[in-house]
Amino acid sequence: MASQPLLNRRFVRTQAVQQLYAFYICRQANYEGAIAQIKAAFTPDVFADAPVDPAQLAQEAQQAQDLFKVLLANASSPGHADSRINAAVNAALAGYKKELIKDTRKLEQGLSEAVTVMNQACVRIWQLLVEWAHLDKKQAEKPKLSPSYMGSSAGHLSESLLLQRLQSESNLAELVEQVKVSWDAHRPLVENWYHQLVKKAPSLQDYVDDPASAVQLSKILVDKIVFGREAIQDFFEESDLNWAIHKQLVKKWSRQSLASLEQNSEKGLTLKMFDAVDQWEEAQHFYTDLVQRTWQHDDELEVLMEQNSDNWTVDRIMLLDKTVIKLALCEMVYFPTIPVKVSINEYIDIAKTYSASKSGQFVNGVLDAVANTLQKRDTVKKA
Repeated sequence: MASQPLLNRRFVRTQAVQQLYAFYICRQANYEGAIAQIKAAFTPDVFADAPVDPAQLAQEAQQAQDLFKVLLANASSPGHADSRINAAVNAALAGYKKELIKDTRKLEQGLSEAVTVMNQACVRIWQLLVEWAHLDKKQAEKPKLSPSYMGSSAGHLSESLLLQRLQSESNLAELVEQVKVSWDAHRPLVENWYHQLVKKAPSLQDYVDDPASAVQLSKILVDKIVFGREAIQDFFEESDLNWAIHKQLVKKWSRQSLASLEQNSEKGLTLKMFDAVDQWEEAQHFYTDLVQRTWQHDDELEVLMEQNSDNWTVDRIMLLDKTVIKLALCEMVYFPTIPVKVSINEYIDIAKTYSASKSGQFVNGVLDAVANTLQKRDTVKKA
């Protein structure tokens, strides 16, 4: 059975949900900021020479807000006869559009940014193993003064052929320079983890002494220590706000790369990053196409969602659920090569994992209703 691609579509869809959800939040914040800017333009000036009519200012502020909303929906709509209102609206509209362009660009680059963060995490893990090997060598050179020292793994980790190859791998130095990460600012943490977690690990010695067990050693170091210890995971969570989504893929890739290093030690350039895997271009294309089409057809998808949400208006649906539903609808309508059932099942699972307890059931109901509606129109794909 063929192995599942590293950057599979489930991961890409999850990133699309996450990035589009953040985009919607930013868009709403920018809208509210523009409204606040308009209101501020009509705040009574207590230092003005001429008397100010608060009621008139309030009326003008409301007219400006109404015009702003109209211009958002229809850029060709005529302006207001009052130049002051026009000036306030145009300034707010320009600021809103500027932020929208920035947020749209960030949305389109969302997968690349996520992959960059995961690449940094992988390189950090490889660096961390090298740092521990250096510390282990220093410990081995110290006088062995106590029985407790003799019972520790100090002096053994540095003898691992796998870690020796990792230290000498020139490609690692290139990757470190490329992603710009270092443990230099966290030296006390690295040393503390070594003394508290690595040196006292009872099972390391057996795998270090046996060259045939190098892969098993990497599993222990990566799975049991790096990903199995809360203190180290706390560090990565602070470095990556979406670590809960990224960590399983980072763990898999960092360990697979170590296994590749062990198996292909003479070939060089064995450590690769996520955007160097075979599926990267396909994943990037799917992500970009998906978020762009969802955003471009946002209004249509919102209408379709509302028409098929029994007893629910769109403004009562949780934003995260709306985001999941819109992406699913986009696939169902605009991606004819993806079976409808696949799209529905994928997004139901994402809703169950990342949204409220009953979100999976709600999303399922809406998507099933839309699928039936589209099928009646003969525009839905065959599963």
